[in-house]
Amino acid sequence: MTFTRGKTPELREATWHRIYISSLFTYELPRTVETVKYYLPAVEKPTDIFVGGIGATLLPQYIKDRVKCQVIEGPLDKADILGPGIPEIATYVPDYSMIKSVHWEYEPEDSYFCRVTKGCIRKCKFCAVPILEPAFGYLNSIDAQIREVRENFGERQYLVLMDNNILAIDGFEAIVNEIRQQGFQAGAMRNKRKRTVDFNQGIDARLITPEIAKLLATICLLPVRLAFDHDGIEKQYRRAVHLLAQNGFDTFTNYVMFNFNDTPLSFYKRLKVNLELSAELGIRVTGFPMRYVPIDDVNRRYVSKDWRWRYLRGIQCVLTATHGMVSPNPEFFDTAFGETYEDLLEILAMPDRYIIYRSHFKKEAGYWKRSYRRLSAEDREEFLALLGKLNKSKTRKVDIASNKKFGTLLEHYYPNGETPPRELK
Repeated sequence: MTFTRGKTPELREATWHRIYISSLFTYELPRTVETVKYYLPAVEKPTDIFVGGIGATLLPQYIKDRVKCQVIEGPLDKADILGPGIPEIATYVPDYSMIKSVHWEYEPEDSYFCRVTKGCIRKCKFCAVPILEPAFGYLNSIDAQIREVRENFGERQYLVLMDNNILAIDGFEAIVNEIRQQGFQAGAMRNKRKRTVDFNQGIDARLITPEIAKLLATICLLPVRLAFDHDGIEKQYRRAVHLLAQNGFDTFTNYVMFNFNDTPLSFYKRLKVNLELSAELGIRVTGFPMRYVPIDDVNRRYVSKDWRWRYLRGIQCVLTATHGMVSPNPEFFDTAFGETYEDLLEILAMPDRYIIYRSHFKKEAGYWKRSYRRLSAEDREEFLALLGKLNKSKTRKVDIASNKKFGTLLEHYYPNGETPPRELK
């Protein structure tokens, strides 16, 4: 048995009885299909290749329409799904030796990866969990999982929990007790280093009560992860941060979704709430923007009705420069996202390299701003729509050359009609 990631020539040249391919996000399904095609010569018949996982469960027909193989939908929670005599593996402890097989540093490598629950009590329209795991419930104890990992792969420094909504399970206090008993109580140390517990998928701000906040304070939780997905939960979100801060938590990395049913203004205001809470409570609430992509979008091109492609691209460029995080430092925030909402829209409209390398292109950005600010509100909308079309155009150079109205501005985005390199030479 061999594990690999992606296309490996040596493995393709061998002959295999079976090949199992795991799909992740649906926008990676084109690559999944290409991987299946790549390994077809390595099996006797196409049905010896099995494809499962998240993408295959959500869009099985996408794979079936493009390549011959066996598509497995849903969790592997019953025997014989992978073949006669193969037991259910949904509750198996992962093979930690696979981490060593990748050719890059896997940051949370020295961690126990555990999952106590399955599913979620929420039915959020933007989330795939209700489809993947429609029933919410208990899955496996932390004690059993950590014990098995320790016996097979040795002691680990950190604990990462992958539950979708662990606070919703009955008996959460008992789960916290298990976490403490396994050596992850508040202030825990190992090898003279701090231990941490990370609820990696986030905890539900709406379920934070004074009792839950006190309970969480008994373990070495760092960072706290909440989700601020839309304006409708602002009151509960603020309350949760207050309660947790009162119990000693001062480091938050909170998910902020955009491009769903929100607007750029909503996104900006939610980021600002994190700044307000940080200043008010003397804590650090870092934002972690998450762009919404529908389940059936395999190319990550979705733009919701109140957004513009250029704005989404602009956020991607800002986050490239900030390593995906939004610092609650006011000076940093004002530079990255603007002091006002109008500043934000102007920053997001800028050409990619002017955003990512602002100091380097400061003079060029000044020329761009003068031209852009001369546009009327109607012309700006027309220009932003044009940028979205050019992004998908297969005749971009010709389209740009024929556009007289915005020629000067377009030169900043496409010098001589060409796409400039993202990296500075």
